[in-house]
Amino acid sequence: MSLFASSKKPTLSNDEALAAKPIRLTGELTEKPDGQGGQLTVPLAPPKRMKWLFKLPPGASKTFELDAIGVLVWNTLDGKTSVEQIIKRVAKQYNLNLREAQVPTLQFLQTLMKKGLVGVPAEKS
Repeated sequence: MSLFASSKKPTLSNDEALAAKPIRLTGELTEKPDGQGGQLTVPLAPPKRMKWLFKLPPGASKTFELDAIGVLVWNTLDGKTSVEQIIKRVAKQYNLNLREAQVPTLQFLQTLMKKGLVGVPAEKS
């Protein structure tokens, strides 16, 4: 018996991943006036298990620079728009074929999910 439980993440099929409807969990976007990107500001919190060790000043935050495509994707993360619809919007807005839009959009969404900025609500059965 292992001391550490194996935490296997559920795997999604390609169709399930494209049908997912991600939603923003935290962060505030400030778009640049020229429409060429923006800054995403996220409040910082110490790791849950080490709050006693890490003391952050009140209002501590981290800022991420987003390009125009990142801003478009961030603005569509409403929990109602599917990943496939987001990819189609990116392709249409920037005159790309679906494959050219799919790869960077999925990578960006994965990064946001790893950082805890985006989640996918569980489907109601």
